[in-house]
Amino acid sequence: MTITRQIWLVLVLLMAFCLPRADAQIQMEVTADTNRMMIGDRQKLTFTITCDPSIEITGLALDSITRVEGFELSDEKDWVEKKTSMSRILTKEIMLTVFNPGEYDFPEVPYHYTYQGKEKTGRSRSWHLSVLPLNTPEPDIAPNKDIIEETFFFERYRVFIISALALILLTIAGIWYFKKYKRSLQEPVSVKITIPPAVQARQALRELRESGSWRDEDHKPFQTQLSSILRTYLQDEFNIPAYNHTSHEIIKTLQKRNFPYPIVETADKALNIADLVKFANARSREEINYSFIEKVEKLIDDAGSFKDKTLQG
Repeated sequence: MTITRQIWLVLVLLMAFCLPRADAQIQMEVTADTNRMMIGDRQKLTFTITCDPSIEITGLALDSITRVEGFELSDEKDWVEKKTSMSRILTKEIMLTVFNPGEYDFPEVPYHYTYQGKEKTGRSRSWHLSVLPLNTPEPDIAPNKDIIEETFFFERYRVFIISALALILLTIAGIWYFKKYKRSLQEPVSVKITIPPAVQARQALRELRESGSWRDEDHKPFQTQLSSILRTYLQDEFNIPAYNHTSHEIIKTLQKRNFPYPIVETADKALNIADLVKFANARSREEINYSFIEKVEKLIDDAGSFKDKTLQG
């Protein structure tokens, strides 16, 4: 799967997650003749439910109104339904009479509905109703206005707005990530080239020969470097811990691993001479120093052949 397809898959999944749930796709509004009425007057309340076509309305709990002292429902009509391709619109009208003057917080009206086999409950808004005594002057109850305030655009569509903003941000993040990933593919990849231990050892011996240190009056630097080349080769090529072992331990390890006698003998002599020069202040000769460069080169050739035969066997 390409990076572009991965980005779009994430966006589609997030869109499905961010889309409003079923309970956010249903809304009930209540309108009335007025929010200021005189005692004993009748006014019409209209309940309008707008919902997804898959939602079924199972009931309207009007007992929340009748429980208020002095409120009486004098008439109730059946639901009237209109359908569109995108929604259902159900309307129900009731007549309300109030017999006690005062200021009332008209109760929320619960409504029950079913979505995907699950029973759910929604509620209308609460609103304020003023019931005036009979001697109230006519101007005090005019003009009439809706009880339920009009829903603002953002409040009605806030879920969709937030979802759209989230998708835009994720799209920007996805594009940024894709460009960054694409740049990383175009950047040159550094490849580490591993040089075989035998090649490294031969190069070091060649440089040691060309340096002429085997002719110096002080043979200790030469013997130290020659011993180091040999130990590094044995450690890297055959995994022998040559820098943690004494010369005697290295030779014992070679014998235990059944290295051919010429290899063991050359290693033993080269390491022994180096130890004598470094630690016992012994002196060597130029021709001996030079000859051991060639002997260690021969050791590397023989050890390579021995390794190949061991692997084949």
